[in-house]
Amino acid sequence: MKVLTWNIRRAGAARKGLWDVLWREAPDIALLQELSGLPEWVPDRYHVHQVKPRYFSGRRAPFANAVLCRWPLDTAPFLRSHLDWVNDIHRERDGWLLECRTRLDDGARIRLVSVHSPAFPIPAETLKNVDIAPIKLDRNPDLWFTEVLWSLLGSRTNVNGENWIVAGDFNSSLLFDRPVDRCNWQIAKRMNELGLTDCLSQSRGQPVATFRHSGGTVRHQIDYCYVNRPLLDRLNRVRVLDRADVFDRADPLSDHLPIICEFD
Repeated sequence: MKVLTWNIRRAGAARKGLWDVLWREAPDIALLQELSGLPEWVPDRYHVHQVKPRYFSGRRAPFANAVLCRWPLDTAPFLRSHLDWVNDIHRERDGWLLECRTRLDDGARIRLVSVHSPAFPIPAETLKNVDIAPIKLDRNPDLWFTEVLWSLLGSRTNVNGENWIVAGDFNSSLLFDRPVDRCNWQIAKRMNELGLTDCLSQSRGQPVATFRHSGGTVRHQIDYCYVNRPLLDRLNRVRVLDRADVFDRADPLSDHLPIICEFD
């Protein structure tokens, strides 16, 4: 099974080079962020679930987040926090965390969560009369969608017999904690404590830069493919595409590198 996650920077059907990569790689499952349109061949090849995320202003984003899957998708929601106000944010600002289930040919069940954590915090006015202390990061003044995700995941990912893939653009990097500690390390620690491991940094023994800043620097890993132990034990290979193939083109494919994981 091959899984790809990629923030495609609002790519539509016209960005042919990007879709050529998807065709060539032929992932069984693709979790895409910032999708503006699909070429005609994609719905013929994949089951597609896509939602335009809703901003806190109430309007929908001009792009969608999506899951493409070779197997049929069950899109009934399953993420739920013990905190009602977290569930309200997830329901009312839907599309940032896209959840669905699938079942492989051998009967194995997989829960998929495509993550697009916004680069902005949850507005303070949304959190009036709410005690955010139970999920807030220790030394960060704001509340982010990564904390909403953590609360929604709860302890379900430790359940044996189910495979979990939680992947996408987290907009969080360990290097964001330098020189001021804003607890990005805590986001990763919380995921690990849920029994989820990032395939890419685990395989390399350190973070791997996946994002090119507007100034041209490539320093931060903000994209991740977290899986639980049953899948981690079957991980055979993980890679990102060469920067030159994505960034150093007359028509860059994206400002993110895709992460590609292959499981036995």
